Amino acid sequence: MTETAQAAARLEAWLTEAALPLWTGTGVDAATGTVWEALDHDGRPLEDMQRRLRVQVRQAYCFVMSDAPAHRELALQLFRFAMDRGFDPVTGHLAARLAPDTSILTVLHDLYDMAFMLLAAAALTEAGFDVGADLARLEAELAKLKAPRGWYENAGHSLPRRQNPHMHLFEAMTALYKATGEARFRAMAEECLGLFTGVFLTPDGRVLEFFDEDWTPVAEAEQAIEPGHMAEWVFLVDQFEQVAGVDTGLPLATIFAAALDRRDPSGLLPDVSDPQCGTRRTWPQTEFLKAALVLRRRGGTLPEGADPETVLELMWAQYLDTPVAGGWYDRRAADGGLLSDNMPASTFYHIFVAFRLYIGLHGAPEA
Repeated sequence: MTETAQAAARLEAWLTEAALPLWTGTGVDAATGTVWEALDHDGRPLEDMQRRLRVQVRQAYCFVMSDAPAHRELALQLFRFAMDRGFDPVTGHLAARLAPDTSILTVLHDLYDMAFMLLAAAALTEAGFDVGADLARLEAELAKLKAPRGWYENAGHSLPRRQNPHMHLFEAMTALYKATGEARFRAMAEECLGLFTGVFLTPDGRVLEFFDEDWTPVAEAEQAIEPGHMAEWVFLVDQFEQVAGVDTGLPLATIFAAALDRRDPSGLLPDVSDPQCGTRRTWPQTEFLKAALVLRRRGGTLPEGADPETVLELMWAQYLDTPVAGGWYDRRAADGGLLSDNMPASTFYHIFVAFRLYIGLHGAPEA
């Protein structure tokens, strides 16, 4: 068995034998039928922690792609909870945070949250579930956020405007176009892509995070560069090109190289650079892995330390070698010191997509 096939087998086993059983088992609050926001490092639910509605549908997105019928039914259950209980009965807006008893605490009608509702709907649609009426409702709710260019942050039109929710809306619209073939979803993906090429992306491959109302970048002192998002765009643009059958001509290798230039001494990506912060979470490393896989598949030459297997080994040693099988450490300092004290459920989406990409490209083990 080749090195890549061995790695694929390891990832497949981790997902199917450890992570999915943990997060569809202990990770679920049996009393409410929802998922916990986080587990501690011993695998115990943090029952008193507030919950984000987006986490319910991010887990649904992962679970519906499992081969296990029970996981797929749980995905539908979580999506139904978000649709049936996630909209404020007074304003009609989408909730953001929930109390431990799942009652609504904050209502923002937030674009980031809406993007993940739509992404879950896309995955359920592709899996054969009939969520057409829900999708129509979500489209109508998204339309409330439409701006002359792009979409507003939330119902209150908060500033600064951000690239991040538009990146995830791009992801959701690409997935919906793939699942349905409907041209309107491709058009919305292309609008997001237009913002990326015309506003977010700089000539040297950086991706800016924050903008004024007219999409002018905020002052340098208020700006941020997140290398994980730079790597994530490499993956998402490649996905769009495959789904739409187009060549965007975007300089993905340049964006990837700019992200690599911001690695810390460990060889991994910090949370924020320019200037570099002293922390690095799990999720930027999953995006590093995905971007490296994309560049290799496209025939690119990867510099030393940036090949997928090296990234995977670094990631495994720093974040996935944990006492609880299927869990992770969420945040470390630049020197490797552990900073986090829990495993956010939201991180599973990043790990799941990265590992499935590796498995899809390099094959599961033979039976």
